[in-house]
Amino acid sequence: MPNDYITINALAQEINALVKDGKIDKINMPEKDEIGFNIRSGGATKLLAVSCNANNPRIHIGGDKKTNPMTAPSFCMHLRKHLGGGIINGVFTLAQDRIICFDITAHNEMRDKVRFALIAEMMGRYSNILLVKENGIISDTLKQVSYDTMTKRCLLPGAKYILPPQNKLLPTQNEEICNLIREYNGTDLAKYIISNVSGLALVTAKQIVAECAAETSQESKEFAYAVAQRLKEYSDIFNSPKYSPCALKQNGAYTDFFVTQYSEFKDLEKTKSLNQAVVLCTVEKDRKERWQDKTKFLQKAFAAYRKKLLNKIAKDNDKLEECAQAELIKKYGDLILSNAYALKKGDTVAKVADYYEENSPVIEIKLDDRLTPQQNSQAYYKKYAKLKRTFAVVSKQIEELKDELQYLDSISPSLAMCSTADEIAELQQELSNLGALKKIKTEKTKYKPSQPIAYEVDDFAILVGKNNIQNDKLTFKVANGGDMWAHTQKVHGSHVIIFAEGREIPDNVVQVACEIAAYYSLGNSATKQECDYTLRRNLRRHPSGKLGMVLYTTYKTAYVQPNKHEEYLSV
Repeated sequence: MPNDYITINALAQEINALVKDGKIDKINMPEKDEIGFNIRSGGATKLLAVSCNANNPRIHIGGDKKTNPMTAPSFCMHLRKHLGGGIINGVFTLAQDRIICFDITAHNEMRDKVRFALIAEMMGRYSNILLVKENGIISDTLKQVSYDTMTKRCLLPGAKYILPPQNKLLPTQNEEICNLIREYNGTDLAKYIISNVSGLALVTAKQIVAECAAETSQESKEFAYAVAQRLKEYSDIFNSPKYSPCALKQNGAYTDFFVTQYSEFKDLEKTKSLNQAVVLCTVEKDRKERWQDKTKFLQKAFAAYRKKLLNKIAKDNDKLEECAQAELIKKYGDLILSNAYALKKGDTVAKVADYYEENSPVIEIKLDDRLTPQQNSQAYYKKYAKLKRTFAVVSKQIEELKDELQYLDSISPSLAMCSTADEIAELQQELSNLGALKKIKTEKTKYKPSQPIAYEVDDFAILVGKNNIQNDKLTFKVANGGDMWAHTQKVHGSHVIIFAEGREIPDNVVQVACEIAAYYSLGNSATKQECDYTLRRNLRRHPSGKLGMVLYTTYKTAYVQPNKHEEYLSV
């Protein structure tokens, strides 16, 4: 993505038009590197997201409304103290760099007006959010840095805010850029420009060079001047006729955004604003990256514990194969005992007729030369008894392990759906109860119960459980006997409840519920999926007592295509 000065500057001007003179109502910190502001402007409340995530730094209006932590982080509390109720005087960039500044007027404890600058540095792994006082002293910063040898700056409360050092030409330095281009005699001018001019992404430099080359020959004296002029125009493209925000859509997903129609890419989708393009391209990416980051330890624990269960089952199956030799061992004991008269202590092999087989073939049986024939026979009988006991114990153990594996697999769809801290905490608790994770101290960690996915179809409320805790609660505590329950057949997935409220449930509502159940299951990649549905009164808990596991005998089956049915989601 061209997260360069040209794009950032246009975005800042666009956001300025949306929030200028707006009042800061609420300040939240849903992520460790993201601040959310509720801004009252133009008679409406706008959600401003400011993120300094190293992989996806971004600023935009709108997007996901995230769940906030139970306890606000210290930086969030600091912003609430100083900026709560403040007025945004303007939004602009600093030093022609990827730095957006929010000029804010607020009130201190004495109700005196004070000025602050909320600065968002959008610089990849050096991205940061700082609150700077009117005198240029840092009030607080999200990422505190005592001294960075790369940036040559100290970012700590009480330190003087210093802009990042700049050793390149600025995009508006026309004369210097002209001289720079005239001195170049290489083949890749775009790379040469970005290595010497600040605030440019390679894709933007390529676009500018291509536009100028289409109008003027690169060998002409006017070409260098044309590039410098085009750079200056792009630097303030928001006020240029070329400003045409758009987004690149590939394989059904928005992957990139631009301030104008870049010739390098075909079929760019025009958007109403650059802010909209940023939301389309970054919010979903952020959601996926956050999910991967937050659930990484759960995914790792799930995979490790599943592998552990499979290894145990494999070892137990090996033991069962060994136990399958029990009858042969007993036969050896019988043959040794019946031929004891012909054997003596010190023999290592007994050659005896196997009267268990047709024609009684002669076979060899190993003996312990330290034991008498009778003692060798008893040793085989003892081994036979041990194998019989082992067979009974291991068979039961394998069934228990398979049940545990089946329950563990039922958690797999929940891992794909969890997104909030509450849902992750519930999955963490469930995995810790299984032994896949260390026990967590729930008394010290307080979370609100997570909420199921809510739908409304033809005035019928439908709820979908996101994990086994939700599934169990929905089925056995929330639903009534006359409500309808749906679940994929022989495939792990969510419990889906249609709340009848004393009414007869139409077939089309059942159909939609079954399609939703198929979507929120491990079988959602199939074209068709079998889904069972029955009244809640026909369900009973599984004897194992594990959450989300049920038994039923009265039911009907629908063959449906998995469908999320976003059009029926309750807001």
